[in-house]
Amino acid sequence: MVSDMKPWDVSASFCVMLHDVAPIYATHVAEFTRSMRPLVGNRMSAAVVPCWGGVPLGEHDRPFLDRVREDYANLLLHGFEHFRPGRRSFISRIADGKDEMKGLDPAETDRRLSAGQEILERWLGMPASGFIAPAYRVGFATPQRLARFGIHYTVGYRQIVTSTGCRLPLATWIWDVSPIRILCRLGYRLGELQVRLRPGALPCVVLHPLDLERGFLPQIERTVRKLLDDGRQPVLLESLGFGATPLPAAA
Repeated sequence: MVSDMKPWDVSASFCVMLHDVAPIYATHVAEFTRSMRPLVGNRMSAAVVPCWGGVPLGEHDRPFLDRVREDYANLLLHGFEHFRPGRRSFISRIADGKDEMKGLDPAETDRRLSAGQEILERWLGMPASGFIAPAYRVGFATPQRLARFGIHYTVGYRQIVTSTGCRLPLATWIWDVSPIRILCRLGYRLGELQVRLRPGALPCVVLHPLDLERGFLPQIERTVRKLLDDGRQPVLLESLGFGATPLPAAA
């Protein structure tokens, strides 16, 4: 394992992350909580979108945010609005326009990162130390730029990267790949394949609200139960040393 993180046997661990945590999906978040909590407790990460579709978190969202803080032991920043402004690329269309960071220039990237952290600190009590780019497309939100805003690790599809360049491989199951259903099924199959072919990778089960509407919850539950039956335990990335110690920001 890399030097700025404590050693960890990933063969005995896995992580669970819920993306798109926003008030618009309050019922979906509650359903995932009811499903996952008997299996993993609160050892889950909530990737919070602070201004979903241009609507910032506010006082009226307090009950929802209090539940998120209680039910999810780790909070991550998940973009700002989530949706890409301006013209969409081919990949963006496949991702239903949800690759926000790829539509931003450096100045707008900085503005949204700063505003997102301020909103999380105001309404959830603390800024995030980790970041997940919507659709995993980081644009100008590089690890070095994120560090300027107190964010010291980035969760991608295949790996976690710190602001000092340290990496931990991931094997990721993800169902909400695209509105195209066959791609969602492929996301699950790729996760199964990665676990077999990348034994040094940390398994990561990624949930999205739309997984419920598409009927994937039973398969998600089976995936988590299988990991538990294999002797793995759910962990938080902070348990591996991510975000625990402030890392030097880029000049």
